[in-house]
Amino acid sequence: MNDPDAVHLIVLTGMSGGGKTVALRALEDLEFYCVDNLPSTLLPQLVDATMRSSIERRRIAVGVDVRNRSEDFRHMPLVLSELAGKGVQVHLVFIDCNDAVLIKRYSETRRRHPLAQRGVSLADAIVEERRLLRPLMAIAEKVIDSSDLNVHQLRRLIATGYA
Repeated sequence: MNDPDAVHLIVLTGMSGGGKTVALRALEDLEFYCVDNLPSTLLPQLVDATMRSSIERRRIAVGVDVRNRSEDFRHMPLVLSELAGKGVQVHLVFIDCNDAVLIKRYSETRRRHPLAQRGVSLADAIVEERRLLRPLMAIAEKVIDSSDLNVHQLRRLIATGYA
């Protein structure tokens, strides 16, 4: 993140319950402009608007997860490549976590997994999410395993990597 004039885009993705929201908030504290759950097809418009603006802050962080349609995931590598071709400093960060910890986190928060619908168990939803996200994990610049991290450790790790 050396070029202060370039637009810097961090795309955060990964397992639901893994810590994407914590990471996005940490980046917001570092004065990134943050958007959660933006469809990948809107990324170029967001970046173009940032490039045209006169704001000094040219650092953007976007959270992308399974709430986006699966076709968005198929287009993501091309979208990121096109943005990089325009001079955008693109960083894809995947936040992972082992299944046992994800199940524990969901039971502690009593939140419902985005893919857990009637008749679909939490474990099955996690398996399906891994399948959907596998292509993004494969091209990620950085994969962070949050299984053994608490909220403060994850925030510190993000702050250290992207300050």
